[in-house]
Amino acid sequence: MLDSPRYSVLVAEDDRVMSDVIRFNLERHGFKVVVARDGQEAVNRLQCERFDMLVTDYQMPRMNGEELVRTLREARPDDGMPVILLSARGMELDAAQLQAELRIDMVMFKPFSPRELSEAVASCIRQHAVA
Repeated sequence: MLDSPRYSVLVAEDDRVMSDVIRFNLERHGFKVVVARDGQEAVNRLQCERFDMLVTDYQMPRMNGEELVRTLREARPDDGMPVILLSARGMELDAAQLQAELRIDMVMFKPFSPRELSEAVASCIRQHAVA
């Protein structure tokens, strides 16, 4: 879907089935995917590996998606890494506020189409590559 080099995506998702579906579809679209099972593991990965994109669930143990993105933005304020936040809490989440406050590129509510997510990831990476 995107030209070389192969873009890397960190997926923070505690649900194994959901993370497998996300990984399979992103890899099928040419992305290199690393999965973290919670927000703290994602922070640890971000400290020692380079990623082009973060896709994170909102509800996770140890550190939720909002805390993960907040930690990323505070640790690397000039890093414009694109972020997609996934959530099953559509009615309870103020998506616009989170997007503005934490520079989240997109909030997607579950259930979503895996193809739609893959296209959103590609679009976010393209937009940030141009910027």
